[in-house]
Amino acid sequence: MKKTLNSTILFLMIFGIILVSSCDSNDEAPVPNLAVVNEDAEVNVAFEDLDNLTLSVLSTSGLSARTNVNISGSKICEGAIITLDESAKKIKVDFGDGCTSTNGVMRKGIVNLAYTGNLLITGAKITTTFEDYEVNGHMIEGTRTLTNKGASLENGTITLEVTIENGKVTWPDNTFVTLVSDQERIIKLGTQGEYEASITGTASGTSREGLNYTTSVTDALVYTKSCIESGVKIPNSGILAFQYSGIEVTVDYGDGACDKMATIFYPNGSKPVTLD
Repeated sequence: MKKTLNSTILFLMIFGIILVSSCDSNDEAPVPNLAVVNEDAEVNVAFEDLDNLTLSVLSTSGLSARTNVNISGSKICEGAIITLDESAKKIKVDFGDGCTSTNGVMRKGIVNLAYTGNLLITGAKITTTFEDYEVNGHMIEGTRTLTNKGASLENGTITLEVTIENGKVTWPDNTFVTLVSDQERIIKLGTQGEYEASITGTASGTSREGLNYTTSVTDALVYTKSCIESGVKIPNSGILAFQYSGIEVTVDYGDGACDKMATIFYPNGSKPVTLD
């Protein structure tokens, strides 16, 4: 009887070891620090909002930088004041102490647009600078330049080189991200002010935790104006690759749905996320 009991215990012990070993082999891979990815998403939201703002201002005369002095700021948010200095080729968008757009974006401060001519003309530039400018509590600094590299009236597209120099986004707790970027954007114009932007390029910067990182677009990121204005500020599709801390992480934004869902892939694992 004693011998049988010992055999049973031995069998259970061996079975338990095999079971534990099997469970360990199926454990999910450890998730790396994804703070850099989340911060970059917030930074891109702020700058995509800026692009939407810029194109909305310019589109009042067919994406021309020569706007009408009576342009209404209420289309952006109630209380915003847009002024034009044609002789200096400058547009000033003043949000004062703050106003909220119809899609819930809170902006304050001043955005300055300096232009060389009609944005539809190849070689035209729009340079954006800021004065105490904030989007949803994020302070935006730096110089952002759009340069028309070519337009096709037949296809309704404009190819823009977009650079950010001395970029900085500061959170309410005074932590910040710095960045520089060099992108190409193909803007496809639609009816009634609609547009689609297809983006490629690279960026680099320093995270809020002091980590150096780089990003590169491996499959063009696609944004649409209607989706952005509905409150979805991330790409509808495309893949963005990150390199930091000796690892590579990619973010897949899906196949074109206007939602806040994406999938993050990291070494030996992945996870679905909602980016807001």
